Amino acid sequence: MLHSLRSFCSRFPVTAAFIAIAVGLFIAVQVYRINHNSAGQSDFDDALWKLGAVQPLVFVHDHPLIEEKDYPTGGPFDLWAGEWWRILVSGFHHGDLLHLVMNCIAIGFLGHLIEPVMRNWVYALFLIVATFVSLLPEYYWEHYPVGLSGAAFAMFGMLILLRKTDEHIAEVFTDREIHWGLGWLLLCFVLTYLGILNIANAAHVTGFLYGLLAGVVVINHSRWKSLFRFAFVALHLALIPATWLVCHPYWNGKYYWYLARHTEDLGQRITYLQQGVDLSPGEPKIGAELALSLYRTESVPFASWETILKSLKRNRSYEKGVELARLIWKQFHSEDQKAQARAMVDEIFGDESEDWSDRLQLTQVEMVQTDLAPERGGKGPAEELLFLKEQGPQTRTLKPQDLTAPQVDPGSPQSAVEGVTL
Repeated sequence: MLHSLRSFCSRFPVTAAFIAIAVGLFIAVQVYRINHNSAGQSDFDDALWKLGAVQPLVFVHDHPLIEEKDYPTGGPFDLWAGEWWRILVSGFHHGDLLHLVMNCIAIGFLGHLIEPVMRNWVYALFLIVATFVSLLPEYYWEHYPVGLSGAAFAMFGMLILLRKTDEHIAEVFTDREIHWGLGWLLLCFVLTYLGILNIANAAHVTGFLYGLLAGVVVINHSRWKSLFRFAFVALHLALIPATWLVCHPYWNGKYYWYLARHTEDLGQRITYLQQGVDLSPGEPKIGAELALSLYRTESVPFASWETILKSLKRNRSYEKGVELARLIWKQFHSEDQKAQARAMVDEIFGDESEDWSDRLQLTQVEMVQTDLAPERGGKGPAEELLFLKEQGPQTRTLKPQDLTAPQVDPGSPQSAVEGVTL
């Protein structure tokens, strides 16, 4: 066994190195979990992140007025910060032992056929680029997969072409292997559709197509082969804008929330949050944070009131949003202000306005603001927000001292997803 392993490594060093990196990272993840006495899925995701993989993160500090664990809005913050190399590292990580073993077997079998017919540095570059290229499309759908299966399908696609010009490959890589490979490609779609496994099918298809394209270039021996190879190499320049877009997903509302958290300019923060709400109206914390930011700019909080009402219409179960709306309502002091605020409720909720008026407590006993800051401690969520209390009118009106969210702590992320895409 050991002799066979040594022989394989000496004959196919690039393939062996590729497998060794994947195995080494898998062992490192397990060691990390043992050292931190962690066995849960979130701890596994944290280990992947610590060891370079792309993982969805959440802000560890939310303002107490919007914090709610059932809504962990977040994203791949490190990727959005420009750490594009995590995409490649993610390819070498694996979700579990079976995932690792299957990919290593596939790469070992396919690699021992490809490596002898290519220069080592060309073959190594092909594997690296195939891993990177295959994972990119997944990020456009907000999937963050791990594993070398995309690279394996790229090798599979290349061999379909190489067998046409190499007799040895044709003898080993027969129609049976092609049928098995294509069958597995289709089966993965079925397993994903049925919810049995969470598989990165876009990575599989992209890797397969990339391998076919590379194979066409490799086997081409016509008078135009130099032109074909130059065009193929030049095509890789498209990876630059493709990667840039993955790191700057302007179609993703959560990305604008991330930008808002990293600017000190209040006007710019409001602009980012408004874009975030427009693109991701189903993310209640973005709407709530926009309402808080608008509140800081208003003497009478009509804009923040309208914002939180619209957010609640889309996210009816977001209780912190309800509590925030109640607090904003209590900043309307004159009857004209209250009438205008109620008119907004009628306009936004329509036939449901009466029910929402009751839920938002618009008809309860008058409450006015005091200097009491939000209490923190062992009390319930409602008491944490109690910076208003019943008493006689005051001569001045105060707004909450600070309604901005604390800065994110990049050293203490938490995973926002359950499970890993394979």
